[in-house]
Amino acid sequence: MAYELKPGDTKTSAKGFFYKEGRVLLVKPTGSEDRYDIPGGKIKFSESKEQGLYRECMEEVGLRIKKAELLGEDTTRDKVYFVITEWTGDIVLQKEEIEKYRWVEVEKVGQYYLTKTAYVGLGLFLKKNT
Repeated sequence: MAYELKPGDTKTSAKGFFYKEGRVLLVKPTGSEDRYDIPGGKIKFSESKEQGLYRECMEEVGLRIKKAELLGEDTTRDKVYFVITEWTGDIVLQKEEIEKYRWVEVEKVGQYYLTKTAYVGLGLFLKKNT
């Protein structure tokens, strides 16, 4: 699925693994067949990577991030990955972008059909968290 830049967007996306009690949050983008991803999206020109992550996650899943740590970057695909360990709020999905979500045990995430973005991020997450 090709993504068109909206006015004010950079090419870089900030993506985050919400991590709690051995589970991570996976989301299924609207219309994505059965592929799962992680929350996040394009950073705006006026934002830092962290600010873009915070805004996108609030928009997509309704969670207000309190603490996020940089996991790494995929410079060939313009993605920046974070692990999020503290947040507030309840999940409220932005239906235009996200159809459903699930909390998945880290050791079972590989059993899901992941987007390339989520798959690359998972490798970074596992390197730092296992």
